[in-house]
Amino acid sequence: MLDDLSMPNIDEDQYQKPSTQEFKKEFSTHKPRFLLLYGSLRDRSFSRLVVEECARLLTSMGGEVKIFDPKGLPLPDSEEPTHPKVQELRDLMTWSEGQVWCSPERHGSMTGIMKAQIDWVPLSIGAVRPTQGKTLAVMQVEGGSQESAHPDTL
Repeated sequence: MLDDLSMPNIDEDQYQKPSTQEFKKEFSTHKPRFLLLYGSLRDRSFSRLVVEECARLLTSMGGEVKIFDPKGLPLPDSEEPTHPKVQELRDLMTWSEGQVWCSPERHGSMTGIMKAQIDWVPLSIGAVRPTQGKTLAVMQVEGGSQESAHPDTL
């Protein structure tokens, strides 16, 4: 413990001692918000089916869930960020408090569909990264004897 608690470099008129009330966590007034992304455009997409099951689970636990449909999302840098699908994705990123990403494995990595979604997320909006402070869960869907290292790339 310090013996000398004086603060000669502090102007006491400008110093406000923080109280525990100021650090008290404020509870949310809405349900937890989750954005779910999947990385396949097939009609019978297993990554979409897994994401839909995840949505059912999160909803049953009291969450609000939105699933982004990547159909119509342009390749990164092929359109302006004002493209409606890009804006929809970015708005959902900002809206969400937690995210679940699920992609099939393609050649030992995520699909181009999944990568395009990630690439359209700006590194910052103002001074804040859209993924900053958000919980992220990653999942993969694969079949056969493929390796299972691609969640590391997500």
